[in-house]
Amino acid sequence: MKTHASVAGKIALSFVMVMVVMIIVSFIFAAIGVARGMNLAELEASIGESLLVQYLQMILFIASSYAMYAFFERKKGWAIGLRQRRGTAYALHGAVAGIILISASAVLIWAFGGVSWQWVEWDQEMLVPMLKGILLFVGVAVSEEIYSRGYVQGLLRHHYGSTTAIVVSSILFALLHSMNPGMFSSPLPVINLIMAGVIMAVAREVTGGLWWPIGLHLTWNYFQGYIYGFNVSGTTRDYSLLHTVDQGPAWLSGGGFGIEGSAVSIVLLVLGTIAVYMIYRHKNKKFDADSVSSLLR
Repeated sequence: MKTHASVAGKIALSFVMVMVVMIIVSFIFAAIGVARGMNLAELEASIGESLLVQYLQMILFIASSYAMYAFFERKKGWAIGLRQRRGTAYALHGAVAGIILISASAVLIWAFGGVSWQWVEWDQEMLVPMLKGILLFVGVAVSEEIYSRGYVQGLLRHHYGSTTAIVVSSILFALLHSMNPGMFSSPLPVINLIMAGVIMAVAREVTGGLWWPIGLHLTWNYFQGYIYGFNVSGTTRDYSLLHTVDQGPAWLSGGGFGIEGSAVSIVLLVLGTIAVYMIYRHKNKKFDADSVSSLLR
C-alpha cells in the first residue's frame, strides 16, 4: 500500500508541477489581455492559440519528467529511454509506421464514405505554417513521449512490471487530452487515445527506448492534420494539402475530433500493436515478453 501511494503521489506531483506553472502563466496572459480590453472569449482564444503557451507546456512536461527522475529515480536502475542504441533507426521505423497507420485510417474512412476530399491549391504562403507544424508536432511527440512513456511508464514498470505499466500509462495518456474539444463526445475518442497509448507503450517496451514511439507520434499527428486535413485530437489546423468534408456518421468519419474519433482507427491501432509486438519482441533482451503477450491475448 505504501508503494502504491508513493507511485501515485509521484505521478500526481509530476503533473501538478506542470499545471501550477501553466495556471500562473495563464493568469499573466489574462492580465495582459484585460489591460488591452479583451473580453472573456477573446482571452480564452488568445491563451488557447498561443504558440508560446503551447511550447511552454511541452518544455514543462519534459522538465517535470527529468526533475522527478533526478530527485527520486536516478539511482534505481531504470532509464527514461532517450539514450537508446540505434535510436535514429527506431525513430525512422516509427515514423514510417505512423504514416502507414494514419494513411490507412484516412483512406478507409474516405473509401467507406465517411469523408470526401478536395485538393487544396498550393500557395507559397502555406509553406511556412506547414513547416511550423512539423516543429510543433516534434515538440508534442518528444514532450508527451518523455512524460508518458519515459517517466510514467518507466516508473510503473519498475514497480509493477510491463503489463501494468502499459495499461495504466495508456489510460493516463488519454486523460492528458481531457480538455481537448470533443474528447468526451462519444466513447470512441477515449478508446482511440488509449489504444494510441498502448501501441506506443508496447513499442517502448519491445524496442527498449522512446525513439520508435516518438517517430510514430510525430507522423501520425502531422499527416492527420497537415496532409489529410482532419482535426488532430479535436484541434484544428489552418492549412493542409487536402480539404476534408465530413459526410458520414461520426463513428466512421471521426466527427470534430478527427481520425481519433473513428472506429476505423481503433481497429488499425489494435492490428498495429500486434504487428509491433511480433516484429520487435526479440530485439530487446531485457523485455518482459510474457507479460505483454498476456496483454495482447
